[in-house]
Amino acid sequence: MIIDEDIVAGGVTPFIITKLIERHERERQRYRLLHDYYMGDHRILNRRKRGKNVANNRIMCNHAKYITDMTQSYLVGNPVTYAVSDEYDIEAIKNEYLEQDMPSVDSEIVKNMSIYGKAYELIYADEKSKPRSVRLDPEHTFVCYSQSAFEKPLFAVYYYKKYDLDGYCTGSICRVYDESFIYTYTGLDSYTALSLQNVEPHYFFDVPIIEYRNNTEMQGDFEQLIGLIDAYNTLMSDRVNDKEQFVDAILFLKNVEVDSEKAKELLTEKIMMSFTPDAEAKYLQKVLNETDVEILRNNIKDDLHKFSLTPDLTDENFGNNLSGVAIRYKLLGFEQHVKNKERFLVLGLKERFDLYVHYLSLLSRMSVVSSGDVDFIFNRNLPENNLELAQTINYLRGL
Repeated sequence: MIIDEDIVAGGVTPFIITKLIERHERERQRYRLLHDYYMGDHRILNRRKRGKNVANNRIMCNHAKYITDMTQSYLVGNPVTYAVSDEYDIEAIKNEYLEQDMPSVDSEIVKNMSIYGKAYELIYADEKSKPRSVRLDPEHTFVCYSQSAFEKPLFAVYYYKKYDLDGYCTGSICRVYDESFIYTYTGLDSYTALSLQNVEPHYFFDVPIIEYRNNTEMQGDFEQLIGLIDAYNTLMSDRVNDKEQFVDAILFLKNVEVDSEKAKELLTEKIMMSFTPDAEAKYLQKVLNETDVEILRNNIKDDLHKFSLTPDLTDENFGNNLSGVAIRYKLLGFEQHVKNKERFLVLGLKERFDLYVHYLSLLSRMSVVSSGDVDFIFNRNLPENNLELAQTINYLRGL
C-alpha cells in the first residue's frame, strides 16, 4: 500500500490506521474469492436448477489447487540452501532456521504468493529471546510504503477481531510495526475507536513484517484463469447432466393406450405389448456428440495449462522414458514462470536474512554479514535420470 510520507509525518494516529484498514478491507473480497477457489468452493457449486425435473449435477475440478500446489512444490519442495565464502560465518542463522523448520515457513509463504499474489512474514523474538518467523494472513496484513521511487517500507499493520466462546465478536486488536517499536491498539469490531494499549521495542532495526510479491502486478497464479476454470466446471457438470437426462428420457407412444397403472407396470417390468398394427414406441432424447464435447474439454484443459504455464503431468508424453534434457524442454515455460517467482522470493529472503543478522549481532552471537554476500540456492524438485547421468560419467572416463 503506497501512501504519502507527509500523512504520517506526525506519527501513525488511530484515525490514519482506521482509514488504512478500511482501504485494505476493500481488497478482501478479491482475497476471499481466490481463497475459495483454492479450497474448492467454486461458483458452479451455487448453480441452481433450471427446472423442477432438470438434472443439476455440480462437478468441481480444482485446477486452482493443482496450479498452486505444483508451483509450490517445484520451487521450494527441496529446501532453500545458503552459501557464503569462507571469510563469512552464518552458522548462527542456519541454526535458527533449522530449529524452527524454516523450509515449512518458506513453503507456506510461496503458497500464499501463488494464491493471493502476495504473502507476509512476521519476524519476532520469542520468550527465550530467539528470532522466529511466522506467516501472516494477507487478508489481515499490509505494509505501507513511501511514494518515492524506492518504495521504502514505513510501517506494517496486522489486525484481527476477538471472539468469545459463543462466536460473538468482542472487539479488535491492531498492531503497528515500524523500524523500532510495536504499537498495540484495541478497538471496536469495526476497527474504530482505537486506543493505544502498549508500546514495546522489537530490536530488529527495520520493519519486521516482510511483504513477498508473486509478481510486479501482485496477482495470483490462477487469478486470470478463473473464467476458464468456471467453463471447465460447467462443461463437466452439463456432461453428467446430459447423461442423467439421457437415462431418464421420455417414452413416446403412438397408437397405444396406457393408463397410470399400466405406466407404473411398464416402469417396473420393462415390457409392453400392443396389437395395433401401426403402434410405435420410442424415446425422446437429444443426440449426444461425445466427440465434440471431448474436443472442447481438451481445448479448455490445454488452455488452462498453457496460460498458467503449468505442465500437465497426465500427458502421455510424460509417460515415455524421456531424457533429462527432453523433460527440461517440456518444462521450459514452467521453469521461466517459476524463475520469475524465485527472483521476487529472494528479495524477501534477503530482508529476512538482514533482520536476523541485526538481531543476532545485537546479542553478540555473530558478526554482521550482508545478504548481498549470500547465495540463495534453489534446488528444483525434479526426478533425476540416474541412468543418463551414469552414462555421461562413463563417456568422460579418462578425460
